[in-house]
Amino acid sequence: MKSKFSVLALASVALGAGLFNTPVFAQGKCARIAVFETRGEKESADPAYMTETGDAAIVRSLFEPLVQLDNSFQPLPMLAESWESNPEATVWTFHLRKGVKFHDGRDFTSKDVVYTYKRLIDPKTSSAAAADLSFLKADGIEAVDDHTVRFTVEKAIAEMPILLSTKFALIIPDGATTEDLNQHPAGTGPFTLEKFVPNQPKRTYQRNANYWGEGLPKTDCLEIAPITEPMTRMAALLSGQVDVDLVVDPTSVATLKTSSNVELKGSPGGGYAISMVMWVDTPPFDDVRVRKAMKLVIDRPAMLQSALLGFGEFGNDTTIPPSRSDSFEKEPIPRDIAKAKELLAQAGHPNGLEVELYTAKHFPGVDLMGQAYAQMAAEAGIKVNIVNTPVDSYWDDVWMKRPFTTTYLAPRPTASALSLTLRTDSDWNETHWHRADYDGLVDKASATVDPEARTKLYQEAQRLLADEGGVITPIFAGVVAGLRKGCTGYEPHIDTNRLDFRTVHCE
Repeated sequence: MKSKFSVLALASVALGAGLFNTPVFAQGKCARIAVFETRGEKESADPAYMTETGDAAIVRSLFEPLVQLDNSFQPLPMLAESWESNPEATVWTFHLRKGVKFHDGRDFTSKDVVYTYKRLIDPKTSSAAAADLSFLKADGIEAVDDHTVRFTVEKAIAEMPILLSTKFALIIPDGATTEDLNQHPAGTGPFTLEKFVPNQPKRTYQRNANYWGEGLPKTDCLEIAPITEPMTRMAALLSGQVDVDLVVDPTSVATLKTSSNVELKGSPGGGYAISMVMWVDTPPFDDVRVRKAMKLVIDRPAMLQSALLGFGEFGNDTTIPPSRSDSFEKEPIPRDIAKAKELLAQAGHPNGLEVELYTAKHFPGVDLMGQAYAQMAAEAGIKVNIVNTPVDSYWDDVWMKRPFTTTYLAPRPTASALSLTLRTDSDWNETHWHRADYDGLVDKASATVDPEARTKLYQEAQRLLADEGGVITPIFAGVVAGLRKGCTGYEPHIDTNRLDFRTVHCE
């Protein structure tokens, strides 16, 4: 852990040595936004393939969802003004906003909504949205009239507006292809982009003069650029070369709090599940006793402090933070080194075991979590060799290609959070967790209209995951954004995939 003095010193070195000496951003009236991720040449302006916060910064300025979610994951109107269902929750009708136009002048209608959702669930699209929207069938999505869309499903979906708001479901024009969107991305969003080019060091977005939101956006243009190194982002914010840092690294918070030129804004609670994932079908992780032992070595409150400086909350090895009303356990799972050693011995490892944990600085605090875990696990005879890899190739070359890796999951509605990386048929099944009983619990819960009964089923699924699954989630990270003095209007969402720059204004 760096002291306050050393962090300040490093920031000074970064500026003096010119790490940010050649500005990525131009001087002018644009709001300058720093993101911390980039997928390089694999970047796309197609929302169907949005993966990281860097992608969100690209597409959320251009495209909009049918329904937005607030920080409590409750649905809010966006391109849909209202909705209702039949008593069985099998038929949902959405009423669309009128007078909305795409950037190319076309009117926004129900045909665009139908096309967007049918495309997302089409296997030919190969979008990760298909897992989130597995309850939809193409013939159950229909345009009633120009401004009314009906979704009909086979089983009750009690939380349809929430589930339809998957991060990938940003509405695109009827018939648009990935090539169309990358050449000339035309959405209904508050900003426009003449042409999308992957791997640009900076993108400039112009104000959408025909935006449907009265008085929005508040700024004439945005400049968005990736700055992956936390220390460089901090130095840029302190020097005034960046107006908004979307996600401040925990190690930078103490220094930025002392600056009169920076305002820190935090999202409520912890949202991002910061995890280590094991393949449950690969030795030594194929033995549930090993998996349990590897979870029992963690002092969860201590890890929250060491990895995130307390900005978030502890986790109990599920993708639902304890502060959520439907979490299965409100108190941290106690650390038990003696029990961990006993389980390892029973599994044939009386002298402990040695594992490799592959990681990268792909999310603030994830590297500190890995270091803290290695120290804690050592007390139970588990030697964790940390293998650091480049962040720009991590998701392609390491994640889901090694049996023990770090990962993170953005905050999601409960049904989605318990499905996206955990269902048997998920394309992102990080742990090779293939359990029909688990899938059945999640399916039954999402079809249960009674809120209390639904919560109990979700809690049962979480308990099974925590006891036997291959996910180790000791912490949930909150989102802390940094704003330069003179910038207003940006409020960090607990899910950085739901960025909203409409009210940002910088003097």
